[in-house]
Amino acid sequence: MKRLALLAPLLLITACGTSDDTVEDLADRIESDLKAHDGVSAVEVEYTTGMDYRQYLSVTATAADRAKADEAMEIIRRDYWTGTGRRVDFRVRLRSDSGGELLTSDDVKFKLGDVVEMERRYGPRSEAGELEPGR
Repeated sequence: MKRLALLAPLLLITACGTSDDTVEDLADRIESDLKAHDGVSAVEVEYTTGMDYRQYLSVTATAADRAKADEAMEIIRRDYWTGTGRRVDFRVRLRSDSGGELLTSDDVKFKLGDVVEMERRYGPRSEAGELEPGR
């Protein structure tokens, strides 16, 4: 019984320190694709995971104008669709490079009706996990 009492905190600490390489790879891919896109700069993508095992990506960048911000959002949606099937909570902020105006502040989510459109555009969902309805 004493061993079990000592083992439980160790397992908890180990579980909290785990990460998902698939989501970390997704963060790297998004950052790389946005940096390569003309009209988007100062890209930062941060991956974190909570104590509840939820995974978060925070994307911040500057864009030349609203059209470039929309293109950047499409890149993020495409990379998420094809990069992992796991649930990831996004926070995306795109500011204009001219005056710091907030062009887009959005969360990337997929509604059930989006599945057909995303499959038409980019092919089937990544097999790294399952898309949850309403995400």
